Amino acid sequence: MKISKREMNLGIITLAAVLIGFTWYVVDGKADSWKSKAVEIQKTRQQIRYFESAIRNQQNWMDELNALQQDLRIFDTELRSVAPELMKTIKSISSTHNLEITRNSPRNETPTGDLFELGINCTWEGELKSLVGFLTDLQQQKVRYDVRSLNVKPSGNNTGKLTGNMLILCAYTKQPVAEEE
Repeated sequence: MKISKREMNLGIITLAAVLIGFTWYVVDGKADSWKSKAVEIQKTRQQIRYFESAIRNQQNWMDELNALQQDLRIFDTELRSVAPELMKTIKSISSTHNLEITRNSPRNETPTGDLFELGINCTWEGELKSLVGFLTDLQQQKVRYDVRSLNVKPSGNNTGKLTGNMLILCAYTKQPVAEEE
């Protein structure tokens, strides 16, 4: 059996078409996967750059953290509750500005490593000027106190007084007190 030149060309063209079709089928099935992998590689490279930047900035953050921690109050680790001390401090700040704190109620202490945070819910009454002075004085304490929520409403009709409540978060550290010999 002899194969003519024309049959040979048709056979080669058919084989090439089948190979091209098969290749197209395989490549088309993998194209979406390759595109998603390329996007994933790009995201991973961005994360690597972000984490490398974070590592480079770590020393700056540690220096800033140490500077901020120097402003915090230090309490003895043996002290059962620091809430009375903190409430007394808040009460004294409020009394210097003629803001009357009618009720204090501490919340649970939250530790984060060496740092502790205690929320104190305060119900207050006073004039706007007193409230602004109190909040300004708290702000001057840097990282010691943070007012997380503040509710204000008029005390009565045309009295000029305001009432409300606020949640003050107090930050501090605890360290053992060195025994005196």
